Amino acid sequence: MRSTDIKTTGRKPVSLRWRLLVPLVVTAIVISALLFFTMRNVTTHAVQATQDALLETAALSILEQTRTIEDDVEVDLPYNIFTMLGATSEDKVYYRIDLDGTFLTGYEDLAPNIIPPQEDRPVFSTTDFRNSKLRQATIHRGFVVRGKIKFVRITIAQTQLFQETIIRDISRSASIIGISFFGFAIFMALLVTTSFLRPIKLLADAVSRRGPNDLRPVKHPTPEELTPLVLSLNGFIARLRTTLRQTETFIAEAAHHIRTPLSLVKSEGQLALSKSTNAHNREHLRNIIQAVDQSSRSASQLLDHAIVLYRTEQSDELRLDLSIVIKSLVENIQPAASLKDINIVSDLDTNSSVFILADRVLVEVALRNMLDNAIKYSQPDQTIHVTLGVVKNMAKISIRDQGRGLEGINQRGLKQRFERGSNVDDVIGSGLGLAIVWEICSALSGTFTLKNNKGDGACAILYLPIC
Repeated sequence: MRSTDIKTTGRKPVSLRWRLLVPLVVTAIVISALLFFTMRNVTTHAVQATQDALLETAALSILEQTRTIEDDVEVDLPYNIFTMLGATSEDKVYYRIDLDGTFLTGYEDLAPNIIPPQEDRPVFSTTDFRNSKLRQATIHRGFVVRGKIKFVRITIAQTQLFQETIIRDISRSASIIGISFFGFAIFMALLVTTSFLRPIKLLADAVSRRGPNDLRPVKHPTPEELTPLVLSLNGFIARLRTTLRQTETFIAEAAHHIRTPLSLVKSEGQLALSKSTNAHNREHLRNIIQAVDQSSRSASQLLDHAIVLYRTEQSDELRLDLSIVIKSLVENIQPAASLKDINIVSDLDTNSSVFILADRVLVEVALRNMLDNAIKYSQPDQTIHVTLGVVKNMAKISIRDQGRGLEGINQRGLKQRFERGSNVDDVIGSGLGLAIVWEICSALSGTFTLKNNKGDGACAILYLPIC
């Protein structure tokens, strides 16, 4: 296997859209979650720090109102402190005062914190008390009584209903902000993904709008990152164009070289037929002449087809007067029609010209195949009418014969190469004529239709945009 071969696996490749969306969505989820928890934690610490500061202030206030009197320690509780703590919310306040580990006043079942190692520096803790969560602060200070140091320990606590309410409200707000940010991030992710993929879509649309014979290099403006893709695509188109050109050149040369000996064989066969008197031999010679005639016709149309493909790729657009083109073509093809005693009548208004912008060779090949088709299926002494007009900014070229018509024929099949109608098996043909006309019509941005006449025969109509 060459190194350029591509190994395929059963895995379906992930689309670029999902490759972009998934990381962006995951990032949005992570950032939204971090935003929520960060706001919640910051709020929790801020509210707790505020409560701790109030508790510390209250404990220090009580401690400042504690003093030594004679042989004992007196504590004067400043009730305004309790009022201040209870004024901020509906939280309950508890306290306890101990002297050297002996309970003095307050709530005896309130367990104090461990005595802090440094005086006047409180220790904070969170505990459960009477089915409520408390935040408490414990502080101590030594007092000299009768020459001995006695420690007063003050514990003051407050429930956390207000803190929980604030945290709950902040959490709700953080959730709304997080969800809003997530929604905005998803919207931006979709917008960024669409914007990122838009140049690729525009490039794909520009390529898909091309016709089957448009092998020009892609010159659509693209971002720098897509330049390698465009260069590779243009390289492939160039190689394909070269291959097609070589193929069509071979077909054209083969058709050209085949027609000459076939003409010679046909002439010799006709000469032998005129000299032969044996009925059996004459029948064989007629079959040979018919086969040679069909082969010659196929070679001519193959050559026309090769010319069409080449001129479609490298068209030489000129401003053409259709009246002059049709008149010249009718004059050139009239001798061939006269051999079958068929007359071609052209109804052209020489005073009003109809101009189109197209390749003259392609227009002539299309009209010649239309006329050739009409001649082929017409009987001797019949007339073919060629008319030219303008309908809705389109030049209308009609070729109407008096031949077999199109009854019972699937016209869609006539667009395919080498496909012929079911009612013309006895007439020599290759099935390329109408296919060539349809290809030229597509290349010139026109339309081609076939329909039955009101009387006998068919009418082929070619529409081309005027300029």
